[in-house]
Amino acid sequence: MRKHASLLFTTVLVLAGNAMHAQQVPDSLNMVPNGSFEEIDGKLRRLGGIDVAKGWSSPTAAKADLYSESIASGSPASAPTNANGFQSALSGVNYAGVRWYSYMDKEPRSYVQVKLKKMLKKGQKYCVTYYVSLSDLSKYSSDRLGAYLSKIQINKKEEASLTYNPQVPALQTRVYDDMNGWQGVCGVYEANGDEQYLIIGNFAPTEKVTAGKVRRQRGETRPQQPSAYFFIDDVSVQPVKFLSECSCEQVDKDKSEFIYGRKMTPNPGLKPAERVDRGIIYFKRFAKDIDPSMKPQLDTLASVLKANPTIKVKLTGNTDVLEVDRVRMRPDLTDLDKERAEAVKSFLVAAGIGAERISVAGAKGDKPAVEGDDEVSTSQNRRVEIDVVP
Repeated sequence: MRKHASLLFTTVLVLAGNAMHAQQVPDSLNMVPNGSFEEIDGKLRRLGGIDVAKGWSSPTAAKADLYSESIASGSPASAPTNANGFQSALSGVNYAGVRWYSYMDKEPRSYVQVKLKKMLKKGQKYCVTYYVSLSDLSKYSSDRLGAYLSKIQINKKEEASLTYNPQVPALQTRVYDDMNGWQGVCGVYEANGDEQYLIIGNFAPTEKVTAGKVRRQRGETRPQQPSAYFFIDDVSVQPVKFLSECSCEQVDKDKSEFIYGRKMTPNPGLKPAERVDRGIIYFKRFAKDIDPSMKPQLDTLASVLKANPTIKVKLTGNTDVLEVDRVRMRPDLTDLDKERAEAVKSFLVAAGIGAERISVAGAKGDKPAVEGDDEVSTSQNRRVEIDVVP
């Protein structure tokens, strides 16, 4: 492990702002059994296999789908590439899929249903949460993402759509259109005391659904389908005391405002190369752009390099543990480490430093500055290291 001891700086500080995080629900609190669809009862062979996920079923004849990274690629129900697009599971290796909207109702909607671990308590508030990702082959986005809590199991095999009044979220006019990340859908529900089942899907009349057109994903050559189809993962119902305890975010925009900084304390006795060597530029989570708080350090670096044209540097980008893990769901983060180094290089070149004096590399998350997954530790790993080279 490399110990950072930049000679440009001595006093360390941590700047903390609002950090957004997807809720992590302990299994002991989650009233939904198999909320991430990981427990399997049987073999998944084709689409319409939601019944293979233990505890889950479809309340109508249109079967919801189950996808898994554990089955052979090429299967329409495989993951991350499948018959409806490309997506990795939010957690584990499995997730579900439902048709939310179909142009002119040409295809029936589908729903997922599960029996809760126990009946809800009267007067108790519950946070209902699930995450969705619009499939790559959807031609439409949609609103009306809702969850309905029922006292009886729903069995409407003759119905093309369900017309119940979903309780969560209270306002369902937000249009969900992200094909890359997972977006949270959540709300608080105060129980009547007899609810035992949770159903997720679109319960609104077609004329009340807002469906927007979306472009086909770059690199996807298969034709779009005239529908809004959503992947679903990490479903939970958990008791809460306060409304503030129930929150959900867009996972791919889970940008931490923590950025590790160092107060500039120049040492006039150091040689120019020593002032440059082992400098560090820090980044916010998922960000590849230079943060304004890092500009003074970069200005100083550029000034030293400009005054000493024989000095050459190597910039090595690094990522934190969450960024490394999130690559599974966001391929666009694959080269984030090197992109950070390129951003620093671009800054220096724009400041008048010759590009031939600067080389770049990426180390992914293989060389953490500090072990640990807390905010302060990970903030020190989102960095570009500066080394003087011959």
